[in-house]
Amino acid sequence: MFPKVSLVIPVYNVEKYLHRCVDSILNQTFQDFEIILINDGSQDKSGEICDEYAKKDKRIKVLHKKNARVSAARNDGLKMAKGKYIGFIDSDDWIEPEMYQEMYNKANELNLDIVMCDYKKRLEDYENRRTQPIRGGFYSKEDIKNELFKCLIMFDHIEFPPTISNCVCLLSLEFLRKNNLYYDEDIHYCEDSIFGSKVMYHATNFYYLKDRHYYNYFYNPNSTTNTYNEKKWNNYLKINERLIKYFGKTSEFDFSRQIKINMLYFTLNMLGQINFSARKNEEKLYMIKEIMYHPNVTNIFKNFKLPNISWRGKVIILLIKFKMVRLYFFLVLDKRYKQELISG
Repeated sequence: MFPKVSLVIPVYNVEKYLHRCVDSILNQTFQDFEIILINDGSQDKSGEICDEYAKKDKRIKVLHKKNARVSAARNDGLKMAKGKYIGFIDSDDWIEPEMYQEMYNKANELNLDIVMCDYKKRLEDYENRRTQPIRGGFYSKEDIKNELFKCLIMFDHIEFPPTISNCVCLLSLEFLRKNNLYYDEDIHYCEDSIFGSKVMYHATNFYYLKDRHYYNYFYNPNSTTNTYNEKKWNNYLKINERLIKYFGKTSEFDFSRQIKINMLYFTLNMLGQINFSARKNEEKLYMIKEIMYHPNVTNIFKNFKLPNISWRGKVIILLIKFKMVRLYFFLVLDKRYKQELISG
């Protein structure tokens, strides 16, 4: 008898958080699931913790492998999964007890390709409830085209699309396999973004459980998402190329502006993080210049109308457009601009 839901958890050096994550699943009001723990080459006791859980509960399966990053780990889980629906959970996060009962009931009732809830951003005792600027409820294929294609890749105010966190989604496994929807294994940052956009593009229906904050996203300032890394820029360029190839010539909708705004987000994000790198000022200036003069950045501004964002954000974008490297560098040293740059 196959489980109704498969839950995939990539695990890498998270011995401090893994019990909280797995226990939050075991404590669900919904119990017809399998847990697939992908130990992605952990060097701490995470692998041992995975094995301990598997010994205690037959619903828990463990795959030990050499480190290949989160996209490959999620794909391993996708291939192993036997449930009707599949969900992904990050190993330092945790979920509310009713999450999968509510999501499965809705998915099963309406035969959904995707159901999505909201999340809380958590740091110690602090929490920030996050919701998406779209309506809640059911979306047909026509609704998706009319309402969600305009923010499939990026909102016009330089924010990621509703599906940016794949972990708040429950997905039909048959739907994913039928449309050959897997993660790009050479994408190591923002892998959720491109996968989520592809998933919504192919979906025949979708349901948004708006204001149901079932997922707890642990904000770790030391995670790869929140720290400077030179490899991110090449990763971002690769995502931009994939988006152009996948969505650039579709007849159903013109995604060209969203692709440009996505590249603009990556540019703002990378430039902002340079300021926090442990480099000398002259090195930072050189790095800023390299990014501003990159052809992909130059291409953003061909027939491009500035997005509807704050005046500070618009000033920053104009500095990039006209390649005003030193003036940009001077401004980012002002604390008023730092947060604007990081968040886009």
